[in-house]
Amino acid sequence: MKHDPYSLTELIRNEEFIAWVMHPDELSDRKWQAFLEKHPRKRKTVESAREYVILLAKDTGRHQPTRKQSDRMWSIVESHMHDEVTKTPEPVPVFKTSRGHGWRWARVAASAALILSIGSVSYWFYYKKADGPLQEVAVREEADLPNTIQKYNDTEKPMTVLLQDGSSVVLQPGGRLSYSEGSNRKRREVTLTGKAFFEIVKNKQMPFLVYSYGLATKVLGTSFTIDASSESKDIKVEVRTGTVSVFSINNLDNSQKEAVLDKPELEGVTLNHDQRIAFSKESGKIVPLPAAVAASSDKDVSKQQFVFDETPVSDVFRILEGAYNVRIVYDREKMGSCPLNATLIGQPLKEKLEVICNALDAQYEVADNQITILGKGCK
Repeated sequence: MKHDPYSLTELIRNEEFIAWVMHPDELSDRKWQAFLEKHPRKRKTVESAREYVILLAKDTGRHQPTRKQSDRMWSIVESHMHDEVTKTPEPVPVFKTSRGHGWRWARVAASAALILSIGSVSYWFYYKKADGPLQEVAVREEADLPNTIQKYNDTEKPMTVLLQDGSSVVLQPGGRLSYSEGSNRKRREVTLTGKAFFEIVKNKQMPFLVYSYGLATKVLGTSFTIDASSESKDIKVEVRTGTVSVFSINNLDNSQKEAVLDKPELEGVTLNHDQRIAFSKESGKIVPLPAAVAASSDKDVSKQQFVFDETPVSDVFRILEGAYNVRIVYDREKMGSCPLNATLIGQPLKEKLEVICNALDAQYEVADNQITILGKGCK
């Protein structure tokens, strides 16, 4: 029997095919569409193989399938095959599972060994080679970075994370941030799951990068929001101040990644003030979004203006406490009525505190979630 490199069993083991299914780009899409036009009879086989790969990627989640998962998958396939054989004597190549899943299963060549092998290949490519989600984040180098720090916001309020370089990250409930601290690094890098607002210290020689599900967001110093919730099909990036570039890293090999990430220049899709995009986790495509309606809010740091005009320091500290969910301790009698004139939009929390303390001839100390202001005040 002549070997068919485009049979169902061969396609689901084909790295190029899996790459096209999980992370399509213009080149791979053009290639496979041309193949289907030339071989229209293969369309059903390709669709069946495609849905096998998607099924296994979704079902295995973040880990390689266990024996229990594999047995469960096989029992589902087997039960559907038995039901179909009972109802329909003639072969039916493709059918749907029970309502609520929406997955289509290929009966042909279904076996426990096949399920295991597909699961291993899908896991290896999607979560290893393609740098897909690892522990719910598209982590490129987290395992290689020394002194990795994990921050998880399991509260119902925002959590402010102060980074070593002075940048600040306001992590929303349910969010997870991973980063490494230390010297001798070419880049400042963090990985994110969930939603967070970033205020980054400017450093043209050391770019700041955020990785989320295969999307890299690169800045030199600016403020922006990333919404990379695990439940959402899209990752949203919205720029508050400065310039941000976003690009997919899933289809780059290691040498290409290093070259792109090490460049101090911004490249990819560039976003400026108030511009937004959505990045599809499934297709890898980036789509521009209409500008959001700006609305000031004391509780949302990304919407806060931080423009103070003869504003009493007591009000300034109240706004900072609400925006960053921190406690600020100071002598209200000496400092509370002192006026402040400053525009602090886009500056990290520590830079804001330095500007305020310079105006008050004071100093600040940070310990956990509390900021203490020490000074004589304006009286």
